[in-house]
Amino acid sequence: MSNSEAASQKPPRSTKRILKITLQVVAIIAIVAVLLWYIGTTVPEGFKPDEHPIIRGIDFLFITILEMNVAYFLLAFLMYFGINVFFTIRLRRVLAKDGVKTTFGRTLLAHYAGMLTSDFTPGRAGYILTPVYLRDQNVPASKGLSSILGIQTIEFLVKVAGGIGAVAFLLYMVPTATWTEMFPQEVAGINIGIIVAGLGIGLMLLGAIVLAAFTWSKRAIAIFDRIANWRFLKRFTGGLMGKLEDYKESAHSTRRAIPEIFALTMICWMLKGLEWYFLGLALGITNVPLIAFFLIHPLVTALAFIPILPAGIGVQEFGIIGILGLLGVPLEIAGVFAIIARLLLIFQDLIGVPQIVKSTSLIFSRKPPKDSPTPSVPV
Repeated sequence: MSNSEAASQKPPRSTKRILKITLQVVAIIAIVAVLLWYIGTTVPEGFKPDEHPIIRGIDFLFITILEMNVAYFLLAFLMYFGINVFFTIRLRRVLAKDGVKTTFGRTLLAHYAGMLTSDFTPGRAGYILTPVYLRDQNVPASKGLSSILGIQTIEFLVKVAGGIGAVAFLLYMVPTATWTEMFPQEVAGINIGIIVAGLGIGLMLLGAIVLAAFTWSKRAIAIFDRIANWRFLKRFTGGLMGKLEDYKESAHSTRRAIPEIFALTMICWMLKGLEWYFLGLALGITNVPLIAFFLIHPLVTALAFIPILPAGIGVQEFGIIGILGLLGVPLEIAGVFAIIARLLLIFQDLIGVPQIVKSTSLIFSRKPPKDSPTPSVPV
């Protein structure tokens, strides 16, 4: 193929990518507008009744934020920081089992970079790029990928258990009439709220099965190998998904770290419950017990893995509104809680921006990092 022919193929590909991004941005704006409209229609009577519901929703959001308890909000922020600290410890411990030494500070930045990437990718799939952000520590791509997949497998299974516990808790605590009032629709005689909850649990279970297959099944690894050799993936990930033979060996070391992964994941689960509990107190939510926040967050955050829009934006927020509404929280306050919970994550995850910039320049450079076991990227 001549250079002129190759060049002629680039604009359509570029246009398709721009169109895809544009559609996602439009969809996100539309969902945020619907969420604000919903808040605006549920605010107490007399709250700026002459304004458009979306404007009313924005006003209510800002007023609620200005009036929230700053001390409790800072505690929620601190809990999320604690989660990321233990996530980093977990990742370092798994890599150590495979003989890879890392520093806490640089691994924390790499983790934040992975979290920020996941905040803007469908199904939070961007976190799988965390091994790319570990390149400056000379972490072999196969070992980094094996560690991430092994960790996510256990985390998904824990969230499945938590989601089932949440459904059982809600069915026990919430009167049937409240379910019907919040979710009047039924499908095949089953309340739509329970169906949505089951969908979230099912997604997490499916994710756990897929990741477990990649970690322990030779046949799945063979399929993964074919996918990894797609030219686009090899360029985008800088050879992250290559060396599957090395990956098989790393997977064995990851399995030996399962007890530590489970213990640290449970600590993070408790911290997440505290984060939501303190955020609820910051907004004046006092009628939801601490145990409820521990149980419901695995169920709701599972909705973020729906691979439609980045990090399940909109779907997760309405899931939070529905569940908190079942527990007696005013819908407009539940909506504000959902928005702030999302913003809190994104704001703190911005710590990873410098690492993303650094790793991106490393990926698209013509020379690999010194002593890096990861192959250079073709340009």
